Amino acid sequence: MLFFSSLPNRVLPTVRTWLFSLFLAGCAGILRAEEPRADSRPMVATLHPLLSEMVTRIAGDHVRVEELMGPAGNPHTFDPTPGDLARIQDAALVVAMGKNLETYLDRLKSALPSGTRFYEAGRLVPSLRIDVENEVFMCCPAHSHGAIDPHWWHSPMAMHRAVRHLGRELERLLPDQQSELRANTRNVMDELEDLHEWVKSEISEIPRRQRKLVTAHAAFGYFCEAYNFQSIPVQGLTTERDPTPAYLAETIQIIRRENIRSVFPEKGANPKILETLQQETGVVLADPLLADNTGSRDVTYADMIRNNVNHITAALLKSENN
Repeated sequence: MLFFSSLPNRVLPTVRTWLFSLFLAGCAGILRAEEPRADSRPMVATLHPLLSEMVTRIAGDHVRVEELMGPAGNPHTFDPTPGDLARIQDAALVVAMGKNLETYLDRLKSALPSGTRFYEAGRLVPSLRIDVENEVFMCCPAHSHGAIDPHWWHSPMAMHRAVRHLGRELERLLPDQQSELRANTRNVMDELEDLHEWVKSEISEIPRRQRKLVTAHAAFGYFCEAYNFQSIPVQGLTTERDPTPAYLAETIQIIRRENIRSVFPEKGANPKILETLQQETGVVLADPLLADNTGSRDVTYADMIRNNVNHITAALLKSENN
């Protein structure tokens, strides 16, 4: 106050304006310092939560992962929204499951910039074809009539192969981090090998005659191929279909003929159908398996496999001992 009172009246407004300008400049500097810096890391867009997990395990904080479909989504019905497309316009790489799981993939490619790279994680995994005789049990119309079975991730060694090649693809995106990414890839592959050995150990007690995996739709072909199970999808174990009386009678005959003792319905399956199957055949209703997605952000790939194997062994060994 003494400083301002000693100044001539004609100078005082100028000094005050000068000081106020300094104050505004200081505030602007503080605001600029608090503004978030643009994230310069390359964006990797993923079309399934399991891919998000693997990309993050391999590339870590060197990439930004944008996940289009959440852990509760259905990959057979999921379709990216305009908002999803807006989020990934800057994606350097889009990672899909492949094997035509993402039936919208061509449309997605046309909606993104021409330089966007796409990679199908399951491309180099040997394919299984869906049994034409079981086309009524398929997950959706796109995956029937002898089409390639897209559910390759249910075999840990198939995921092992996919991770190896995904790691190489991420190295092309991040050449300066090649050694780190290669080490991370190796760590994930080692864990998948351990998971594979664990599965073999757990199912070793199940007699071959009891290795019949009866599920709501044909999503476990790769698992069955890897561990010598017979895949038997049964209509009526899903919430989406209500079989006719004639078909239900045929289903009961199949269960009896194949000496099936346990079935794995989907969550929310038709209770009347399940009650009829139990009454007519004495079949045991096992806990549901995780098929197309993890169902929760907290469930990892290893958790999914362990959940399914634990349910399978518990049900089949129980039925064997009864």
